[in-house]
Amino acid sequence: MLKTLRDEAPVFFSEELNMWIVSRYDDVTRILKNAELFPASTRSIIMASYPPEVREVLASTSTFTAPNMGFDGSPTHDRLRKPVVPYFSAKGVKSLESRIRDITAQRIAEIPSEPPVDLVEAYARPLANSIVIELAGFPEGDYDRILHYHRAVNAFFFGQPPAHLQLAYAKDVREWEEYLSGVIRLRSGSPGDDLISLLTQKVARGEADYTEQELISFLSFDVITAGFRPTSFALVNLCKELLEDPRRWQLLHDEPGHFDALFSETLRRSGPALGVFRMTAADAEVGGVRIPAGAVLWVMTASANRDERHFPEPDAFDPHRPHLAGSLHFSQGLHYCLGANLARVVARAGITALVRHRPGLRLVPDQERVYEPSINVVAPTRLLVEW
Repeated sequence: MLKTLRDEAPVFFSEELNMWIVSRYDDVTRILKNAELFPASTRSIIMASYPPEVREVLASTSTFTAPNMGFDGSPTHDRLRKPVVPYFSAKGVKSLESRIRDITAQRIAEIPSEPPVDLVEAYARPLANSIVIELAGFPEGDYDRILHYHRAVNAFFFGQPPAHLQLAYAKDVREWEEYLSGVIRLRSGSPGDDLISLLTQKVARGEADYTEQELISFLSFDVITAGFRPTSFALVNLCKELLEDPRRWQLLHDEPGHFDALFSETLRRSGPALGVFRMTAADAEVGGVRIPAGAVLWVMTASANRDERHFPEPDAFDPHRPHLAGSLHFSQGLHYCLGANLARVVARAGITALVRHRPGLRLVPDQERVYEPSINVVAPTRLLVEW
């Protein structure tokens, strides 16, 4: 279907979705690199799809209204991003590797000893959640509480809560922010070796310009919502791609140095998102098609990553292919994924431990493939394995 779009309708308006669909690599890249003309300010669009009483609650939250680097352009984006760049840089994440490996060792030990095992539920999801929660600096013992609140925020951004739960979920978002405010006060008074402490100390020293509402929005969306599931999805998709051809799994077992290429090719070929959403700040032309100001665009990075005009034989799994660095799985331009380095290190730790402890791992044959119920997420909700 994506190939048909690229060949026959690379830029078209979907009446059903009420948005423009863009599917070719060159067009997608141009949009991602021009945040001024194609901003990421889409929270108002999400809110508009809900009834007034739900919108009223969401409009009272920082998650949906406060300045946020994921949705705002320069200079707001630059002000919010600059203080945390060192933490998420390659050097910063390298300093976290020991803690990440320790958490991974704990989670690998909790995988049931008898197959079959659901790798999503038993390993990938709890591993990603535990790493994000600990590195962020949330209080020990709050794991289940954070997951409860995350369910609501995630449903609004990456799915749609059932109609009868929307108001309750919106109130959960507001309650979640009251909890976050308490955590910020806790870390401000008793800092530790964690992200929240780092940022609150920078604010106190005048090295970061964040309001409390902006801190809450950052933690709610950029850290938890954008950290939990995408990280686990990347690990699950990597496992699935490697296990679908045992030679790939064996290659990683025998030569761990191939991890980066295998991970990058997996994300190019099976990234966990179909695309990203953008708007037009003014009338624009994309692929020879005029798009009016204020339009919503679904920028299909998954399609761009399989565009044969840029990646020859795009459906083949080839970790040695040229131009792999041009893959768009972490986006491009202003909104390039802040957590890209962290996601790579977590995936490396997770898959390395799995290969070491379960070298004979294989997919359960003929299993039903069940995927996340989301318009934009392509990741298994279950991946059964045995050994």
